[in-house]
Amino acid sequence: MNDAPESVGDNAEIPVRPPRERLLASGAEAFSRKGFGGASVREICELAGTSSNMIHHYFGSKRGLYDAILSGFSQQVLAVPMRVIEDPPESRDHLISRLEIFAEESLEALISHAHLFELVTRERVVFSIFESYFERLVRFLEAGKARGFVRQELDSEMLTGFILDRLGNQIIYAQWISQVSGPTVLSDAGYRKRWLKANLDLVLNGVLAKDGR
Repeated sequence: MNDAPESVGDNAEIPVRPPRERLLASGAEAFSRKGFGGASVREICELAGTSSNMIHHYFGSKRGLYDAILSGFSQQVLAVPMRVIEDPPESRDHLISRLEIFAEESLEALISHAHLFELVTRERVVFSIFESYFERLVRFLEAGKARGFVRQELDSEMLTGFILDRLGNQIIYAQWISQVSGPTVLSDAGYRKRWLKANLDLVLNGVLAKDGR
């Protein structure tokens, strides 16, 4: 197959991602659907629009492609949200705004790399891959405690696990959610905005009224 950019009209060209990037994307899609054993080199190359020897050229083997996809997850998907909470919160308002941006960036990243997230979940390596992400959020919340912006009674690890569950389940169960309730964060921007607002409200304000009896 020809890996050159596709031409449209006279001199216009549709930019095409490099073959290596296309193989990473098609590999994530194929592996997430069929697992390592079920996805074939031929299928992955066809999805990527490359010749059948491109996997061997760039990655050495199907296993090499598979390992590259898994090892690249943190850099591709989690780097931006982790940078958002890299530094300790400077004030209560700063903590709130960082958490809001962190949640939105995390959800957008998972949506943009849904096949990749499905793959690491399917292969049961999600916990090891999310380790740095988990630790960074716990550290951010604990820094908020130390500065008096977060309740001392809060279990930062449990809250972090809750946030990760909420984010991940929206991707993993998107098809089921669409059958039960219609819109999902994957398909409807309005629902995505509503989902983020409701979950952030739950995390930041809880359920009980502050002056309730």
